Parts: sequence; structure tokens; C-alpha cells
Amino acid sequence: MERVINENAPRGHYTPGMISGNTLYISGQTSADPSTGLPAEGGFEAEMQMALDKMDSVLRAAGCGRDSVVMCQIYLTTMDHWDAANRVYERFFGDHRPARIVLPVGPLSKGCQVELTAVAEVAP
Repeated sequence: MERVINENAPRGHYTPGMISGNTLYISGQTSADPSTGLPAEGGFEAEMQMALDKMDSVLRAAGCGRDSVVMCQIYLTTMDHWDAANRVYERFFGDHRPARIVLPVGPLSKGCQVELTAVAEVAP
């Protein structure tokens, strides 16, 4: 196994990504701004974009692109954000359509409204 470290230092006992075989497992990426530790400013769409940008950072650190994402898991504090999450997600991935699940959850760390994890394929 290989640890993937990006520019954002984890705030807990975990690794942003782990490669096992040809698979990258990306740890939960909340909408917290890495510079403040607080949710991204600008409302839910800004928070969704922040979580995706943080995931993108882990992908790049592993030498992967967005098109290598096979599966995304999106956790929302309320399903009222589903439409907005979908809009930002579609802009982020463009024509690429990874498998995904969107789940409602309870409160997230630091008051964030979204967290996501992903699985990606790593080129051999």
C-alpha cells in the first residue's frame, strides 16, 4: 500500500488517500477550507465545490485525473441540497459520470454541509 499526501495536512489520524493495487481510496473530504478549518464561505454550492476541489487535490497527488474516478459517495446534512450538489458535481466532472451515491447524514465536522469520498483507478 502507498499513502497519498497532498498539500492539505490532515486534521486527524488518517491519510488523504491510500493506493492499494491499482485503486486509490480517497478519505472523506469535507467542505472545510484548509486555510481556516471552517466551512467554505458562499453557501452550499461553494461548500460542494470546496469538497470536490479537495478531492481533486488528492487525485492529482496520486497522479490521477477526474476521469479516473470510478465511484463517489456524497454525504449531505439535508437532501434539500441535492439539486445544488448535482449542479456543482456535473460542472466538476463534465461528461465523465462516475457511479455515485448521495446519502443524508447527521451533523458533520465544524458545521460543514457536505463530505465526500471517492474511489479511483490508478494507471499501472
